[in-house]
Amino acid sequence: MAGSACARGPSWIEHLEELRRRLIICVMFISVAAVVSYLYIDFIRDLFSHPVDKLFYLTLTEAFLTNIRLALISAVFLSLPVIFYQVWCFVLPALYQNERRLTLLISALSLFFFMLGALFAFLVVMPFTIRFFLGFSSDQLEPMLSFSSYISYTLGLVIGFGLVFEMPVAVMILTRLGVISAGFLAANRMYAAAVIFVAAAIFTPPDVISQLMMAIPMLGLYEVSILFARVVSRNKKPLSVK
Repeated sequence: MAGSACARGPSWIEHLEELRRRLIICVMFISVAAVVSYLYIDFIRDLFSHPVDKLFYLTLTEAFLTNIRLALISAVFLSLPVIFYQVWCFVLPALYQNERRLTLLISALSLFFFMLGALFAFLVVMPFTIRFFLGFSSDQLEPMLSFSSYISYTLGLVIGFGLVFEMPVAVMILTRLGVISAGFLAANRMYAAAVIFVAAAIFTPPDVISQLMMAIPMLGLYEVSILFARVVSRNKKPLSVK
């Protein structure tokens, strides 16, 4: 009986129990990271607000609620390695050996490109765009930035750039599945450029500067994606082995 049970493999109940355990670990880690982030919220807020001199809160609860939102999002960023690791551990038993290598590579590249996009937005795009818009101030026109709207703007930039920098990883997956190819991507550069500018308008705040600063790196990432597609096509093997 025991041998028969082992041959059948884990049941759906066992899979759900394993998923629940992995989710609990992620939630616990995010919760601890959120508490730590809130303890250092002044430092985190200073990091985000360094391009401006002063922020204001316009309602009694705005500062408190925005601090909580900033702490939670910081906690998720800090927890990304743990979240990726838990996802990896959950799917690992169901994968063949070559699938494990591919999944691990995709997971690592996903984390790398997301963090690369977020850092690019935080270190380059955010200071540039904020200083550009503050340049419209004058003796008669003084900016009074709401804490909540400012954090929404900056977090939108950071998360938006993190997501669009996943383009090479998405292309790797689609190429591996046979949906697209390097030749198809190279032949449709002009159409892709148009889609990129539309996507930049969607993923960034509604201003031309932010959209251009997202679209230009995306054009470069598109060329990187073509290289990734060629490598994947060259090394393409069946996903499962007996």
